[in-house]
Amino acid sequence: MENRVALCRRQVCGEEMIGVFFSLLTGTLRLSGAIMALLLITTGSTLRAFDLAAQPDKVIQRVAFGSCNNSTQPAPVWDAVAKVDPQVWLWLGDTVYADDPRPTGDTLAERTRVVLDRLPGLYARQRALPAYQSLMNRALIMGTWDDHDYGLNDMGADFPGRVEAQQHFFDFYGEPKESPRRTRPGVYSSIVLGPPGKRLQVVILDTRSFRSPLENGNFPREQRVEGRPGPYRPSSDETTTLLGPDQWAWLERTLQQPAEVRIIASSIQVIADDHRFEKWGNFPHERRRLLRLIHDQRIGGVILVSGDRHTGELSCLDPLREPEGDAIDPGYPLFDLTSSALNRSAPIVANPPAANAGRRPVVFSHEINRHRIGSRFGYNHFGLIEIDWSATGGGEVTLSLRAETGDEVLRQRVAVAALQPDSGARPGGGN
Repeated sequence: MENRVALCRRQVCGEEMIGVFFSLLTGTLRLSGAIMALLLITTGSTLRAFDLAAQPDKVIQRVAFGSCNNSTQPAPVWDAVAKVDPQVWLWLGDTVYADDPRPTGDTLAERTRVVLDRLPGLYARQRALPAYQSLMNRALIMGTWDDHDYGLNDMGADFPGRVEAQQHFFDFYGEPKESPRRTRPGVYSSIVLGPPGKRLQVVILDTRSFRSPLENGNFPREQRVEGRPGPYRPSSDETTTLLGPDQWAWLERTLQQPAEVRIIASSIQVIADDHRFEKWGNFPHERRRLLRLIHDQRIGGVILVSGDRHTGELSCLDPLREPEGDAIDPGYPLFDLTSSALNRSAPIVANPPAANAGRRPVVFSHEINRHRIGSRFGYNHFGLIEIDWSATGGGEVTLSLRAETGDEVLRQRVAVAALQPDSGARPGGGN
């Protein structure tokens, strides 16, 4: 286990943690076309309307992703995204902000109506951005939603507008009106790209449509400066859910499909568990179930990506720092790369004095994360996963965050072979 933990925490300094720069990007982008419509996959005689058709001839080397995007505000990050020319783009939620400004209304129904009426126009503004149109022309677009494009802040299955909001979601993605996806609750989906030996599976989770209510902890505000910010406490009620029974059954089946690398996209963080905002850890039994699923079924190649937090960071599960220990150890470094926000970063800043007005403000935010590698990044950015299938030993994966200027601010490399359970050790065990 110590070797795997060391691999998680290796290369935090030196050339593997790249300094932050603020140079401007320039370039001309192609204008647009329609977004790629989602396809269906047939498995046996069953139409699985939540999966995309496998594309074994499409070898993927670059997957970009991000979250927390206000389509009414400037977003130079899209020019930076276009520069890396991703083959796949993943929305990790909060594609638009339907509840900003705060909706008026005395009742939940009235506020719900306000946000639902806003969604079509906000989505249209995003699709109209020239840089995003260029991305739609070139990349496979997939994604999930979080609270602000789902409806209202921090809501789950109790949001009364979720059925209508889902139709607006599918309109944005170009889902055909007759698609079975429009009749099935939830927006989860998956696809396998590439031939054997170079297969990438992308799994998109929906952590909103079926989620039970959160529990408010009423914590003193001063605890924020002690590194435990946020209002919610973990639920002790194991009848509560994050994904719901149907999505869980689908996920268990989906992860049995063969793939060398798997990206599991969650709108909220999976590994980070010390803060008190939204996270999988607010439903400890659901977080445990996901980690046990990866462990028990010896599912290799998993990389988690998440959004929501308005800051970027890289976490790697350290079983020694978890009560479950070996029972949730996948036998390899399990990373969770959080990318947030595209243009809604919310750093705590110290304004520079007038004499140094040209300098960037200093970012500082104290938040404990016992699984974090390196530092948090509090400016606008996006995430990037690059896969070099030709690298020695079966390939290499590079995880990174890129500032809105395009500059790399965090990097972690790991061999594809190192993301597979160690067949020489007991499941979850270490050497």
